[in-house]
Order: sequence, then C-alpha cells, then structure tokens
Amino acid sequence: MSEQKIVGIEEFETRRRHALRDAERNAFESHIPVSYKHDIKNYRAYVDHTRQAPTAESMYDYLYYSITEEKVKKTTFEKRLAAIKKLLKVEYGITFLNNEAYLKETAYLRSLFNKEEFARQKQIKGKKPVDSAQLKEALSLLDVRGRAICLVNLITGNRPNEMVALQMRDFDLTSHTVDVYLKKQKTFKTKRLTDEAIQAIKLYIQEYDLKTDDYFVGQIIANQYGKKYRSKHVTERSYLNDLNKWTGLSGYNFRKTLVTDMHEKGADLATIAEQTGHRSLDTISKHYLSVSDKTIDKFLP
Repeated sequence: MSEQKIVGIEEFETRRRHALRDAERNAFESHIPVSYKHDIKNYRAYVDHTRQAPTAESMYDYLYYSITEEKVKKTTFEKRLAAIKKLLKVEYGITFLNNEAYLKETAYLRSLFNKEEFARQKQIKGKKPVDSAQLKEALSLLDVRGRAICLVNLITGNRPNEMVALQMRDFDLTSHTVDVYLKKQKTFKTKRLTDEAIQAIKLYIQEYDLKTDDYFVGQIIANQYGKKYRSKHVTERSYLNDLNKWTGLSGYNFRKTLVTDMHEKGADLATIAEQTGHRSLDTISKHYLSVSDKTIDKFLP
C-alpha cells in the first residue's frame, strides 16, 4: 500500500473520530437529567400560571418566589437553579456563561438566605444515625433476604444506587470483602464485611440458590406457590421502599449510622472513608459527624 494511501486512511479515521466526539459531546450537552424533571415541570407550571415566557427573567422571578413564598431550603433552590438553567440552554438557547446580570441576580437570591426570616431555610438536618446494636437486634427478626441485604448496607455504608448494582460476583466471602461500584467516582471500591454479614449472605445464597450473575438485591415475586427470586437491577425507589418496609429507615440512615459507629469506636476519618468510599474527608466531617446525643447526655446535670 502506497504511503499516500496510508496517509489518506489516517486522515479519514481522524475526521471520523472528530465527528464522533463532536456528536457525543453535543448529545451530552443537550441531555437533560431525569433528576431535573420535577423541578422543570414546576417551573413550566409557574410561568404558565403567571403568564410569563421561559426566560432568564422568569427564572429569577420563580426562584425569588421559591425562597420568599414557598420557603424552600437552600439545597432545593440550588437544584431548581441548575435544572432551569439546563432547560433554558437546551430548549431555548439561553446561556449564562460570563453573564453579569446572572451573577448579580443569583448573588442577590443567595443573600436572602442570610436574612433572619429565611435563615432556617439554610439549616441542614439530614438523616439521623441510629443505635447500631438496637438496629442489629431488629434485623435479626427479619427473613433471610431482608437481614442479609440490610446487614450489607449497614456494614458497607453503601448508597442506594450502589446496593441495587451489586451482583453476587462482587462478593468474596473467603476474604470478607465486596467490590462496590462507586457511581459518583466511576470506579470500584473494595469494602470489608463482618463475620455476621458473611453468615447472613451465605444463608441468603442457600435459601434462593443465588448464582454468580444474580443481582444481590434483586426482586421477589410472590404468588400462591410462595416467593420466587428474580435477578433484576431494581430501581433505587423500589429498594428504598423495601428498606423502609423492613426497618422504617432510609439508606442514608444506614450510611450515617456506620460513620457514627466507627467514629465512636475511635476510627479516624481516613479509616472511615476507606469503608464508606467517601472521596473527601471534609464531607464526612461536615455532613456526617456531630457530637452525639449520647455524649451530650453524659454531661448534662
């Protein structure tokens, strides 16, 4: 093959790659996340009701209304802002990069949360930890599947999306570990398991004859003949409903309980992060750790 032909092929491949990258980038930039759906729906309803068009001005008006009338939390305000900005960019070609009016308006809106009348809307309570010993006692009363799933969630501190993605192939019961895919970081993290969790998993495997490719959480189909396991990547909502049914708690109650329990036993932040998969030690310190009620009670008169 002549050198000229080789150069021609390489140029063609380069152009093809560039075109593919451009198409993928455009698709990424024009994609509106599903998590924005509810906020966008509410914004559309607001502009329809107030006879406005989807514009930057109506966005500022809606966000002002959200803070002053609906009394939304600051976290909700930030989520609404992100969702509406994405909508305006994708569907109406309105961008805010280096936009001085946008910077002034959002700075003012955020400053409202510093006023005494809106200060409570900045307060972040989050999910509370529970007593791990009492929780384990309650888990012992669950059926084989519920107990195994809840114990793994408690010991690993997995997020809901991490729990539903687990497959049996991810467990190494001999080495007391499980490989968890951290969606936020797009990488796998190996976490430790306790003897108690290992035993519960083994009983779960035996009860439902679980195979390597099966999802750990999966789905149970109940009929007149009994309960049958189905390997399925269930939704986070379905999983959270199961957790609530079994324990009355959410996945983040479990995660916060693990962090608090390890901290009270003397673990440093790096050790805790090694098990939970937190990338930032600052996140653990700010959002997961506080002086426990038990510690306060100990010093009350």
